[in-house]
Amino acid sequence: MLVASREVSKKSANIGKKPIIRKNQATGEMVAGFLEPETGVFEVVMEINEDRDIDEFLDEYDLSVVMISKM
Repeated sequence: MLVASREVSKKSANIGKKPIIRKNQATGEMVAGFLEPETGVFEVVMEINEDRDIDEFLDEYDLSVVMISKM
């Protein structure tokens, strides 16, 4: 018997969380992730090294540039 596995959408896993790109002022390192507004916990999902990494983050999580906050 074959059982189809159901993949959970990355977008639905982050409902209610705020997409953010953070930049470390000391090192200049940038990361993309999601902020849980109620707890203040920031979950890093990827490192941003180039502009195309931001595009990849937007595509992977079905976001638009307007939805992103910078910290």
